[in-house]
Amino acid sequence: MADTVSRLREAAEDLLLIQGQAGTTLRDITERAGANVASVSYHFGSKDALLAEVFGALLQEATTIQQRRLDALPDEASLEDVVRVWLTPALPAQGRDPREARLWTIIHRGMTERAPGLLAQADAVRPLVEQHLIERLAARLPHLSREELMVRHAATLAATAALGSQGVEVFLSSDPGTHLADRLVTWIVGGLRAPATP
Repeated sequence: MADTVSRLREAAEDLLLIQGQAGTTLRDITERAGANVASVSYHFGSKDALLAEVFGALLQEATTIQQRRLDALPDEASLEDVVRVWLTPALPAQGRDPREARLWTIIHRGMTERAPGLLAQADAVRPLVEQHLIERLAARLPHLSREELMVRHAATLAATAALGSQGVEVFLSSDPGTHLADRLVTWIVGGLRAPATP
């Protein structure tokens, strides 16, 4: 049987997937982990610290996956190719590794609900995003400053996270022939190529 710390982390991750941070209680975590309430305080300090640590690990894992994908692109890859890799997490999970689908579901949910644990960890992955994604985008969009690229990156993340939220599929399901990935890439590339904010 896994040690208490591992069980608490696994339970917290499961609950973030099922209930989100707002719906997850200390009692939920400890019951799912088969641990006592004091163990969270002893090992992590608080429920919020545990959830922030779990979000941090998920963000790091997801960022590493994306980093590998971007690094695998040839230097001469088009903006469309970079955006397609960038969007991979937002696209339907058919054929995707179950672990990766799980990571992005939790992250998107955390983004949608503005989960404090996720927000507390976002700065930790910012340097990786800037080094691997923003550098690629900047090479193809020299008319945009790094700050403008970060704003457009954040807006794209928010928009694609919303695609996973309930209710959006109502608008998408009216056209069963939709090629969602192609449409998203076209839309995002268009937004990225737009003039810089004055």
